[in-house]
Amino acid sequence: MEQTAISDGKNRSADIFFWSVAILIIFWALGYRGLWTAEERWAQITREMFLSGDFFHPTINGDPYFDKPLLTYWLVALTSFFTGGVNEWAIRVPSAISGIAALWATLVLGGRLWSKDIARTAGWLLLTSYGFLFWSRAGTADMENLAAIMLAVAWYWSRREKPGFATYFVFYLICFTGAHTKGLTSVVVPILAVTPDILRNGRWRVLYSPSHIFAAAAGCAVYLAPFLYASVTRGDYQQSGLYLVFQENILRYFEPFDHKQPFYIYFYNLPALFVPWTPLLFATLWAGPHIWKTQNHASRCFLETAVLIFVFFTCSGSRRSYYILPILPFCALLVSVFLHSEGKERLKKAWMTIQSVLLTTAAVAIAAATAIFPVAGGKFDFVPPPGLVPCLAATGLAALALWAFKNKIDGISSKLTGTSGKTAFSTLSAAVLIGGFFCVIQPTLEAYRTERSFGRQAKEAAAQIEPENIAFYCKLNVNTLFYMGKTRPVKELLDQESLQAFLEPNDSAKMVITKQKCLENLSPWLSEKLGRKPDLEEPRFPWKKEDGNRLVAWKIGTNAGKDRAGLQKSKSHQ
Repeated sequence: MEQTAISDGKNRSADIFFWSVAILIIFWALGYRGLWTAEERWAQITREMFLSGDFFHPTINGDPYFDKPLLTYWLVALTSFFTGGVNEWAIRVPSAISGIAALWATLVLGGRLWSKDIARTAGWLLLTSYGFLFWSRAGTADMENLAAIMLAVAWYWSRREKPGFATYFVFYLICFTGAHTKGLTSVVVPILAVTPDILRNGRWRVLYSPSHIFAAAAGCAVYLAPFLYASVTRGDYQQSGLYLVFQENILRYFEPFDHKQPFYIYFYNLPALFVPWTPLLFATLWAGPHIWKTQNHASRCFLETAVLIFVFFTCSGSRRSYYILPILPFCALLVSVFLHSEGKERLKKAWMTIQSVLLTTAAVAIAAATAIFPVAGGKFDFVPPPGLVPCLAATGLAALALWAFKNKIDGISSKLTGTSGKTAFSTLSAAVLIGGFFCVIQPTLEAYRTERSFGRQAKEAAAQIEPENIAFYCKLNVNTLFYMGKTRPVKELLDQESLQAFLEPNDSAKMVITKQKCLENLSPWLSEKLGRKPDLEEPRFPWKKEDGNRLVAWKIGTNAGKDRAGLQKSKSHQ
């Protein structure tokens, strides 16, 4: 068994170090990168809420969009007061704070049900897992959903011996508040998580107590209130939030209309989300029967909980890789329990060796990439962006240095992490590798993400054009719409007839934005009207295959030729 480094409650330096690292790698350069696909909804909807002054009826380009509940938009709006407006920081900070909250709840659970040492190890495993850190730094509702789940489960285990209305109500309040971030999974998953404990020792009888029934009803009322208010305050709003709750949560689960993935996707998505700790996860699963037989009641309950969560998401007809995200904290706790348990020493030693080899190999590969780029780059016409090579070198060499000086800093690493032996070096190495990727390597690659720069160029080009004279052909690109910053809706044109009708009046300047692939079958008249070469286009890098998804834009109408020359000159100087 791994020998714990420091007794419970006596390693404050380890706690300070953990939270310092957590805050650093979750918040560092959080707002540096431009919006990516899923974040566009939170950005534009919140921006339009401020424009309209209506925070109960979400819209995108003026059209109703109630596919997600309201709370995450409100959190972005609140954050925007501290970030100077609705920007990349404002959109992502709620997820980052939720990531910190989920870590805290995981540590509380580990400390209460097992020990501080198990809690610390689980905290490091969760913090340095790719899936958890990725979604903590993304401006979507997924991390808020996970945080609500873990806070509800932590509350249950802290109050399970104090049943009563207050205990039950707070549990449901957390669950239903979480449901206002992404959906009803933040109600279902906590209930699944506490079911194994409730079904033991007759605890299920509390479900019939009046205090529990009233608390559940009160929590449900809190959940329904914003939807009901939204439905009665605007008769012209064309979407029902409650119906979309049914469509997005229940109908999609049993009769999916999109995201139809094979039933087995979580068998490889879960290990991918738990990288780099996948070997230890496999070892824990292999030792599942041993944990069941030898560990305490909480360990058995959490093992059953992980199975229930996995089965729940697998049985859903609608599946995406990140839907299984709420299982990660439970996996981290179970892996930590396994590492600190008695027995299976040969199994642990073998898998810890595999884990160490994996982390070392990753460090070598990252460091070696600096030598590969000059050779491979010329072959594929790839030019590394400024800073990428030194960032790769620094990350890889820093991780390797930990292993090179392992014997000399063994005590220091154990004291810093609150763990011991190979676990300390593995966690520090993972923190350097995963933190280096998100904090220094990924930002350098932003130079090759061109949607934000295109949107800003389109904003400049359309500065004097009324929103009604700007059109997106084929499909609205919400990221570009957000960066253009118009105060009223623009046109959305879905066919050539509507595009022709938009272009025919020639009494004012207009702009058409579309994707390259949408131009293939344009009529000769439309091709001539738009012109052979667009005024704006996303760059195409030599090593990337042409996929037709590059955005292009034309400015036509009054003074279009003069403006086009100015745009080309402006682009040539960027």
